[in-house]
Amino acid sequence: MEEMNDKDFIATLRKHGLQVTYQRLAIYQTLYFTKDHPSAESIYQQVKKRFPMISLGTVYKTLERFYEVGLIQKVSPMTDVARYDALVTPHHHMVCLKCQAIEDVKGLPSVENIPLPKENGFRVLRQQIIFQGYCPHCQKGS
Repeated sequence: MEEMNDKDFIATLRKHGLQVTYQRLAIYQTLYFTKDHPSAESIYQQVKKRFPMISLGTVYKTLERFYEVGLIQKVSPMTDVARYDALVTPHHHMVCLKCQAIEDVKGLPSVENIPLPKENGFRVLRQQIIFQGYCPHCQKGS
């Protein structure tokens, strides 16, 4: 991901109609600068180092708000725990069924190019393709 400074974060939050707070900024930065697709709990553990008084509930609510306005993606690896991604441009994910690692898939056509039947009246808001299998590390261990 390209480098983003604090002014860019603030502009991004304001563009999405979100009040700028230090906690929101820290949550978004933590997600933006991670290479994996962290859970809310993982983000909470990182943000708590800077803001010891922050609650896990605040992190969950903030991530949901970011998701609602399209600032982040929610990647559901078919488990109880949602994972998050700051990259919102259309892309696919690979999920390891054993260790739950999530990786972006690059170079495949966008989901937006898949024609959907129009006669059922379904209005699509978000699209996501998840490939499930085993990562190279888990394949070796099996």
